[in-house]
Amino acid sequence: MTTTLRPTAPEQPTDGGGRARSYEVCVNSRPVGSVRLTTDARLGPAAGRIERLHIDEGERHRGRGTVAALAAEEVLRGWGCTQLVVEVPAAATTALGLAA
Repeated sequence: MTTTLRPTAPEQPTDGGGRARSYEVCVNSRPVGSVRLTTDARLGPAAGRIERLHIDEGERHRGRGTVAALAAEEVLRGWGCTQLVVEVPAAATTALGLAA
């Protein structure tokens, strides 16, 4: 199983010289979700943010979100980010476990 992030649009500049981009999460070239990455406006361009991570219902609980988060971390590292920021709603228990 190969999980990759495939860009869905060109990179977009954000306020303060940051950047943002959306990706499809693909398993063996088949889309199974999406992720949006940005640099954090409050902390500066060295802080990356996983703004949204979604794995389709039928693809959950197979490690897809974990691998997508790791791939997102690599993209942000390539952007020069040295810190990763993520916010998770308290009711999203599975996502809280992933973030921890």
